[in-house]
Amino acid sequence: MPVVIVCASRIERVAVYARGAIVTRRIEVPSALPVEACELSVPGVTASAELGSLRVLVDDRGEGPGREVAGVRARLVVPPAPVQAPSLAAAVRALGLERARLASEVGHLRWRRDLLGGVALEPELVRRSRRLDPAARIADALAVSGLLSAELEALDARLAVLEREVERVARAEEVALLEAAQAATAEVRGEPALTLEALVRLAPGCEGPAPSLLLEYAVRAARWWPAYTARFSRGATRVTWYLDAFVAQASGEDWKDATLALSTADLVEDARLPELASLRLGRAQPPPRRGYRPAPEGLEEMFEGFDRFVAALPGGGAGQHHVAAAIAAPRAALLEGLDDDLETSVEGLAALDGLPGGGFGPPPGGPAAFGSLPPSSVSRLAPSGPPLFAARKAPAPQASSPRGGFGPPPPAPRASYLGRREELLAEGALGEGGGGAPGHRLAAIEPADAWLDFDALRLPGLGDHGRRGRLAREDLGRGRIEAERAEAMLEQLSPPLHAVDPRASRGHFDHLYSAAGTADVPSSGRPHRVALASAEAPAAPHFVAVPREVAEVYREVEVANPFGAPLLAGPVDLFVDGALTAQSSIAYVDRGGAFRAGLGVEDRLRVARNARVEESGAGLLGGALAVQHEVTIDLSSSLGKDVIVEVIDRIPVTDEKDLEIKLVSSQPKAQPYTQEDLGAPVRRGLRWSVQVPAGGKATVAFTYRLTLSAKNEIVGGNRRE
Repeated sequence: MPVVIVCASRIERVAVYARGAIVTRRIEVPSALPVEACELSVPGVTASAELGSLRVLVDDRGEGPGREVAGVRARLVVPPAPVQAPSLAAAVRALGLERARLASEVGHLRWRRDLLGGVALEPELVRRSRRLDPAARIADALAVSGLLSAELEALDARLAVLEREVERVARAEEVALLEAAQAATAEVRGEPALTLEALVRLAPGCEGPAPSLLLEYAVRAARWWPAYTARFSRGATRVTWYLDAFVAQASGEDWKDATLALSTADLVEDARLPELASLRLGRAQPPPRRGYRPAPEGLEEMFEGFDRFVAALPGGGAGQHHVAAAIAAPRAALLEGLDDDLETSVEGLAALDGLPGGGFGPPPGGPAAFGSLPPSSVSRLAPSGPPLFAARKAPAPQASSPRGGFGPPPPAPRASYLGRREELLAEGALGEGGGGAPGHRLAAIEPADAWLDFDALRLPGLGDHGRRGRLAREDLGRGRIEAERAEAMLEQLSPPLHAVDPRASRGHFDHLYSAAGTADVPSSGRPHRVALASAEAPAAPHFVAVPREVAEVYREVEVANPFGAPLLAGPVDLFVDGALTAQSSIAYVDRGGAFRAGLGVEDRLRVARNARVEESGAGLLGGALAVQHEVTIDLSSSLGKDVIVEVIDRIPVTDEKDLEIKLVSSQPKAQPYTQEDLGAPVRRGLRWSVQVPAGGKATVAFTYRLTLSAKNEIVGGNRRE
């Protein structure tokens, strides 16, 4: 056995992809290593890591003779016993239960108060024939009224106390939720979790300095969204652009002081060149190649010798007792260690069905008990010795064993497993009697993507008649289930305001954004904003007005992309001279491109639009009607410098042949405007660039004419302004 050396490690850098991440740990290797082969134990790796992605890199940079890495493997580490440590998750859960209990009590007391408040006091007798003293009746009514008043007063006092208590518990719950959102994963969980231990085997080497090793592995519960911050100064002529990102991860371990790199690519992508298939007409085509190949014919005949050997075992004797001892031990350990959760219950039922003489399975002459359950149950709960199970030709049942197994019957399972079995039978997860028909639920294995995980494939034991000789998937346990649950949670996570998934705006090329410093990203499953880089660039201010829609002038700035990478679509916070002006969003901007950002309304620029309409006859005989519109746009400025204002307007359009619309004049000359940059194109749009002097005024005037038949009229009136 090689020497095992326990080494600590820390997360040094993380590359987050569109989905998933590659985590790199630096292993703290001792300064001196033995010359012979040794094994480095690196504990504390999250159980959500993909086992097939573990690899070790030697980072020696040419110093010393180095050391060759012979291999790397991982094993699951289960905590020896739960630690009863206080956790934020337990505190939040306790406060939530306390608030629900108080709210229920408040509701009950209010119902009781409404019931007592509706009681009416009527001192009059129901039967007038009865002779009673009126004073006694009045005294009884007053006594009942006093009793009700005292009860209502006590209820009001209790309600006031409970309402204050509900408010206190609600505030404490909000504080606990905030602390849980900002705390580390270990503080939230409060109990030891399943982890992986990476075992790195080093080949023999010579004496010298220890190599610097890096451990890499992939996690799938991670994603990110781009975000930006723009800080303008010097009258919005200079901008400092900050490239940020919202990063969310639920890998089970916190990324503390790690160097982040964000990529728009997918974590796993097939980059192989596709093969062009030939197409021949007139003859049969060969079937396409597939990743699944069925088992050869006569596979079960290979195990006939083993089946005859097991069937020929005597009903009693030393050999039979040896088989019973080999099987009873794992069954007893199974009954002691099973949990009440869904996963373990299914595995426990599968193991009880498959072991002779125990559980709920069919008699030995029936079909195999594992025929309707995932093969993972067999791999985790099968005996470690030779797989000796009941054969198809089993001996007759003995008097001491009602199921026909060896030895005394096993202890009765707990009631929870009996109830869970009934639920599984109702859901169809188990077949008749727990075994199911041969090949049920396991015949169609081809469509499942999990069969491409070659690290989880294995060959079942000889006793599994439904799977022996065929590949089966090995269940990776609770850690894999939690990893899949975390991945699904992040996929359904609501993005921040205006945030866009990198997959939707990355285009045809992928890019890697590297952070200039380190960042902390806790494993909370919530987006955390981290800073990546910053750059300065000049900004060109622009003023835009659309007076036909609103009588205001808007200020915009045009900024060139200051980074050597494209800017993805995402939210941007705009600051002018240190004050937050607006929260907007930008579209995709390529390298070297430019974009415009709006800074809101410029109050020191005013705009007014006035229109005058005149109707007159047209044509040789006056059979046509001309409607002329004269539009004037006045601009005034109180700024201390000359500015150029972009004025946008439009004239009507038509597809009717009997209606003619013509731009008669424009001062200054108008340029066509399509509005395609806003995603809402228009026809016959007009745009003017008008220079407004400091503290002065400027005017834009244009005229257009509508000519139509005098017998017709435009719906809504001929006046279009």
